[in-house]
Amino acid sequence: MPLIDFGVLIEKIVEVREKKVFLTFHSMGDSDSISSAIAMSKAFKDFKIGTPDILTSNAARIMKKLGFDDAINNEFDEDAEAIILFDVNNFEGCGNFSEKLSLFKGPIIAIDHHKAFENKENFYVYSNEGYNSAASIVFDILDIIHVPIEASYAKFLAIGIISDSAEFKNSNSKTFKQLGKLFEIANTDYITLLEDIEHVSPASERIKTIEDLFKATAFVEKNLLFIYGTAHAYANLAADMAIRIGSDITLFWSVGEKEISFSARMKPNLDKKYNIHLGVLMKELSVLIKGTGGGHPCAAGAYGKDLLKGDEFARAFIEEIRSRL
Repeated sequence: MPLIDFGVLIEKIVEVREKKVFLTFHSMGDSDSISSAIAMSKAFKDFKIGTPDILTSNAARIMKKLGFDDAINNEFDEDAEAIILFDVNNFEGCGNFSEKLSLFKGPIIAIDHHKAFENKENFYVYSNEGYNSAASIVFDILDIIHVPIEASYAKFLAIGIISDSAEFKNSNSKTFKQLGKLFEIANTDYITLLEDIEHVSPASERIKTIEDLFKATAFVEKNLLFIYGTAHAYANLAADMAIRIGSDITLFWSVGEKEISFSARMKPNLDKKYNIHLGVLMKELSVLIKGTGGGHPCAAGAYGKDLLKGDEFARAFIEEIRSRL
């Protein structure tokens, strides 16, 4: 798998601008990956955007709010001459599209900000963990190749950057410079944008997440607070809330009719201190649930088909973290 720098990424984008381009992203597309694909589509005349499976409910709601609800379909473009992946740098994370991607003969370009894994030779990966989001990379690409960003696209890109910022803990000077420019294009500001797309969960949902935390297991080791347990529906909400109330490392999982999903979080800088990359760890452990995983050093997820392996996955996760302390 050729790992490419930003200059080569721009060259590859320019090379395929006149081709039929298929834009897609990881399974369970979120605001970062979807906003990146939709904004990047402005660079091409002949393109399609497809999702390998479902979109997160929050991303789908924001798409509708901004007028992009018809921008994405659920089909792989068999006529594509080139493919661009967003917020993912491996085929396994692309769900129902993974096999078709592995058989594709044309160029495949990945635009990502997670740690890269090896893959096939026609797969060109730009993966830079110095960016906080794929949307942030797309902003720089569009700027360099002189593609104007319209107001609705600017709002969506800003949301993509914000959503992956971990409440701006996973941010740098570039993050704020880009957001400033996007707010100016969209004639908005941070608070107004959040109010425009805000979704306040019903009290019945919020209380369930709080109950998840009350039922969770907590312990301290090496002066680090661990919290883990099951979630009624949204494992990511429980994991995020656990970090907010003081947990250092947390893991929650929820079991649906066909899939079990995990969300792991860790306070920033612990990844560097203990050489822990949650994205890599969740990908490695995903074999236990016959699925896939990945993500950031301090925020990652996994999902799979084996609904009965929640406890086993959690034990393996905790033991692996312990081994690094």
